[in-house]
Amino acid sequence: MQEVFQLYLLETFLDRLSQSPWREELILKGGVLLAAFGTRRPTRDVDLQATALDNSEDAVRTRVVEIASMELDDGIVFDASSAKATTIRDEDIYTGVRVSMGAALATAQFSFHVDVNVGDPIVPPPVTVQLPRLLGGYLGVSGLPLEMVHAEKIVTAISRGSANTRWRDFVDVVALAAKHSVRGDALVDSIRHVAEYRRVELLDLPAALGGLEIAADRRWPAWRRKQGLENTTPTAFAHLLADYLTFAEPAVSGAALGAEWDPGAQAWR
Repeated sequence: MQEVFQLYLLETFLDRLSQSPWREELILKGGVLLAAFGTRRPTRDVDLQATALDNSEDAVRTRVVEIASMELDDGIVFDASSAKATTIRDEDIYTGVRVSMGAALATAQFSFHVDVNVGDPIVPPPVTVQLPRLLGGYLGVSGLPLEMVHAEKIVTAISRGSANTRWRDFVDVVALAAKHSVRGDALVDSIRHVAEYRRVELLDLPAALGGLEIAADRRWPAWRRKQGLENTTPTAFAHLLADYLTFAEPAVSGAALGAEWDPGAQAWR
């Protein structure tokens, strides 16, 4: 029941965002977006990318509070006075800000947080994503296009190389490629824009990830069990990596230009 309440809380914040003046300036990404694409279970975390906002703690906190303070007839009351902002730092060149606050539904009390980053250029532009509501119907919000979801994860893989332990990114790319077609021109363009912004050289992908399957295979089985992915991912990480390279390598090299990814055939055509 706690998880249902948390998901409802997330939904009500995104509902406010969709009705706010900033609905096209805060773009959905992360686990909620992947759930909308049908490749993840619903998550309790909200990840947004700002397109017209300074990434200072004060600016992000103010914007999130403005959205949370909107009154809707959904029973949720966000405690704006409790809002706190902290900087999120990663190995990548961009940083984000996490805003945490309390919220209430009748007498039930909850904690809630939103992560906002200001970073990669969004190419192609954001799209309207339909999120299923808990009580039926859909909620439309601006989200990253599928090509950008792939591009961010692929460029991250190149930058981290064989030391990469973000196996969820590989799982996500393969899962998305199993369900959705992608235009090669758009994906190649996305990857090049993200790489240029992050100052990442687009190396030969198999070479950049050389030896990763050997390093990963020792810990992959335990991670896979912990994540509950035993029925949806290969037993060996090497098999997952092979599927990943089939999709991603032509996009990095540019061989996918003029082609379209066929999820049924698992091939560029």
